[in-house]
Amino acid sequence: MSKVILIWCFFVIGSSVLKAESCPEDGDDRSAAVRNYLIAMQEHRFEDAFDFVTESMTDRKSREDWASLQRMFYQGGGVVIYSIDERIAHLSRGELNCDETAIVPNVLKSKDNFNNQGLTEFELYEVVKHKEKWLVDSQETLFDQGDVDIWFPGEVMPDFLNKK
Repeated sequence: MSKVILIWCFFVIGSSVLKAESCPEDGDDRSAAVRNYLIAMQEHRFEDAFDFVTESMTDRKSREDWASLQRMFYQGGGVVIYSIDERIAHLSRGELNCDETAIVPNVLKSKDNFNNQGLTEFELYEVVKHKEKWLVDSQETLFDQGDVDIWFPGEVMPDFLNKK
């Protein structure tokens, strides 16, 4: 009997470690911060995108300086965002609740001058609550199927050329 309980405990603990835990439902303000930021970037409204990010994301640059750099990067790189698919917010790593910080997974489809065939990116956006408003604080792109399985169950990383 104790072996059955031990195996059950291992399964329950193991499965919770291998999948991200969703934030309790209380509106989608956390996900909306990511959605609004990415839509503004998609539409090249960089001055508007500034309103959805923290100083950390802008390297403490002014709105004008940051927007100018983003414009130069997007135009010079030929960046085109085709689709944004932000998901429900999850607990940040090591956090017990989503009151002040959360992770919002997003599937972004885009292309640029270096990848004109297009690309599907699995991204994690850390959002933080600042003066009652949720803001994007950091972004991480996932490159490992194991990480994708945790945050995007059922999704598969696209095969990249020359990947071995």
